[in-house]
Amino acid sequence: MTTVTTEASQALVGQPIEAADTPALYVDLDALDHNASLMAQRASEQGVAWRPHVKASKSPDLAKRLLASGAQGITCAKVGEAEAMAAGGIDDILIANEIVGPQKIARLIAVAQQARLCVAVDDPRNIEELSQAASEAGITLDVLVDINIGANRCGVTPEAAPALARAVLDAPALNLRGLMGYEGHVVGISDLEEKEAKSQIAAEIFAEARRQVEAAGIEVGIMSGGGTGNYWFNIAMGAANELQAGGGVLLDRTYQEKMRVPDHRQSLFVQAQIVSTTVPGRAVADAGWKTSGMHTGLPLCVAPEGVEVLGLNAEHTILSLADGVTVTPGDRITMIPNYSDSTMLLHRTLYAVRNGTIEAAWPISAAGALQ
Repeated sequence: MTTVTTEASQALVGQPIEAADTPALYVDLDALDHNASLMAQRASEQGVAWRPHVKASKSPDLAKRLLASGAQGITCAKVGEAEAMAAGGIDDILIANEIVGPQKIARLIAVAQQARLCVAVDDPRNIEELSQAASEAGITLDVLVDINIGANRCGVTPEAAPALARAVLDAPALNLRGLMGYEGHVVGISDLEEKEAKSQIAAEIFAEARRQVEAAGIEVGIMSGGGTGNYWFNIAMGAANELQAGGGVLLDRTYQEKMRVPDHRQSLFVQAQIVSTTVPGRAVADAGWKTSGMHTGLPLCVAPEGVEVLGLNAEHTILSLADGVTVTPGDRITMIPNYSDSTMLLHRTLYAVRNGTIEAAWPISAAGALQ
């Protein structure tokens, strides 16, 4: 089924997006390129490398587009994502997560034999696991020590960082590249003054971890972190020199309305079609929460005007029609997803569209890569 679907999608190149069967997920290339260039430029102006996270986009072809826009490698959340990216030709990958246990570590090592791979650690036992597996495979694995900078999810305190960094240095087949810290507790804050203040606190914790490690005589190269929701603050505060933010290239309602990401353009869209108009003042389209997800909220209908999303069922979008607005079965609607992370993983193809015409059909090969 996947092969047939991919072949059918590729056959649509050169046709209008309306030729794609619905629901169809697509990205506007002009907006995507604007967002990617903006993030890369902002990072570069602060002397920060850009290593965008692809946990939202999950497509090696899109990742290559970001590399062409100035990214210096990519970031993944799971080994499965890294496997898909390496298979798609991406050769510089950070897994911004702790990878634990023999099954996952064996797969991690296999990826490291295809691409330069870096992984986060926050536990001495995990360091021993990684060291043993890398030694047995005859490779060197890059490592970042994960610092808890306020999210209270993973990572060690600045005071515990030197001992963990020393453990990495002393472990065979591991290469300490630096530190990682993610301010996940900050990115979703809507109030910009509060967001900036808490970003500064997180940056100070991160900088303190560097001071502690360097005071122990250990060199720190990479200071990696940052999410789309506060990236413009993160890169200006002097603690990080590598930016992981990447989801903002697929601007959605959450990034724009809640996280208030500045100067980006809406780039990710879902096109659906009307399937029923039997209820007065309402219409139903063929794209439910299995198309767009809904854990953060509803999508926004942007075309035609006067159509509002009232709710989502598994396979249906329930729409309200403003006075004077009429639609008929077969008509198309265009929606902006509420959150790209909840949308991309539900699809297998992302259409790359410019001025309404499909220029490429990109497989979302890391969809479902949860392991």
